[in-house]
Amino acid sequence: MKLVESNGVLMATSQKGILRSTDDGENWDCVISEGGVGIAVERINGGFAAITYNTQSETRRVRTSYDDGKSWQPIDADLPASLSIASIIEVGEYFFCGHPTGIFRSSDKGKTWKLLLPAIDNKVFNLAVSGNVIYAIPRAGGC
Repeated sequence: MKLVESNGVLMATSQKGILRSTDDGENWDCVISEGGVGIAVERINGGFAAITYNTQSETRRVRTSYDDGKSWQPIDADLPASLSIASIIEVGEYFFCGHPTGIFRSSDKGKTWKLLLPAIDNKVFNLAVSGNVIYAIPRAGGC
């Protein structure tokens, strides 16, 4: 389970998707549910980014919300479809996505993506950020 907070809104991953609480965790609403689990949720400038598993398409989907998690917009149309997308982070004006093909970067909030670093040995990169430093950890699978 991953939990993040912004402006008093809590977002969390769950077995049913992405959950949201506006009362310090007393009550939770499922805000993204596509039949699968919530893979990741992150704070981004002005909102949240999330990865979920869609059981219909059998792929992971990447979305953003800029209204405290009330509505979500897909940002993965330009990414190759995959069931192993591992992470989404923001550094400065860029989004970075850990994908089985490699590390992708978007300079336009996810409208378009560019492959920066190809995958190694069929592993997906899990991404983490500290300040302006991005850590990329190659792992088998997407979690």
